Amino acid sequence: MLGKQNGTLLDVRQIDIHGARFWDITYSLESAPQQALHGRIGTESAYSNPAPGDKVILHQVLGVLTKIEKVDE
Repeated sequence: MLGKQNGTLLDVRQIDIHGARFWDITYSLESAPQQALHGRIGTESAYSNPAPGDKVILHQVLGVLTKIEKVDE
């Protein structure tokens, strides 16, 4: 299942696994702001320097993050 949902980044950490860089993020969805969710995505699949508090569009395939876009406010 493909999908896009609006959300907010709650925590963001860059991690390195065997030389590959990833964003390890905690986020909430606009539809369930009290629920904290967790995901990991390659740095190439996100905008530069994501930060806690950013409003984002989260792209998912079968519940797995595939892309993060920042919402222009």
